Amino acid sequence: MSEISYNQAGQTENGRRLHAIVRAALSLGIWMVLAAQITLVFSLNWRVRADASPGVSVWEILPIAAVLTVFLYLQAGAFHALARGRNSVSVIDVLRAGKSVFADFVWLSLKACLLFFLIMNVLLYLALIVSGKDLKVLIDMLSQFFSLMISVLSFMLVYWLPFVFVQREFRLLPGLRAALKIAWLRLASSAFLALLVFLPTIISHLLPTKSPWWVDLMLSVIGGLMGWIAYIYCVERLQEQTKNPVRLGSV
Repeated sequence: MSEISYNQAGQTENGRRLHAIVRAALSLGIWMVLAAQITLVFSLNWRVRADASPGVSVWEILPIAAVLTVFLYLQAGAFHALARGRNSVSVIDVLRAGKSVFADFVWLSLKACLLFFLIMNVLLYLALIVSGKDLKVLIDMLSQFFSLMISVLSFMLVYWLPFVFVQREFRLLPGLRAALKIAWLRLASSAFLALLVFLPTIISHLLPTKSPWWVDLMLSVIGGLMGWIAYIYCVERLQEQTKNPVRLGSV
């Protein structure tokens, strides 16, 4: 890991923010994860645009599944490597760190996805009952606000993955409860995190519907990097908290 001075960063709020930005920008491991993420997103978009038929062959699924597996491994490694220290992380750091947490991270991701879809189905069912609208009409109406809803959810759970990897708490519900409580207690000082989470969504809504591919690419890179800055910021706040007598796991 490359050494980054943290003497001033640990003393002021502006120092914490600057350190998170510099650490993310200098971490080659993060840029590798961003490259894998963009490859996955654009491969999925290409598949949807190239073939609108419902049938999917095995030869189309296997490459996407392989890229998704690699992406999850790199993501788990980056999360873990960043939570173990305060320096930038290299490609080797990410590859090595992924071994010990990959299985737990995949299992946690599966449980989180199942819980998300369960809650979304319940909310959709309640919306159908209350509004009395047709399912297709309701889905088309809600799809316009989907990215905003995801941003709100991301902001509410911004401390979730940092808490998971700092405390090594891979149980779903205890981690979610702790993250929500931490976010609520620090709501008054979360303007920086709100900017990182909501700014990419706001920019995407201001852009034309059919933007050039390079605009989508640039927005994906900027949004992804801002997400990693938010993760690093939250991780370092939790690392500071663990030095206190009260343990975050008791939340």
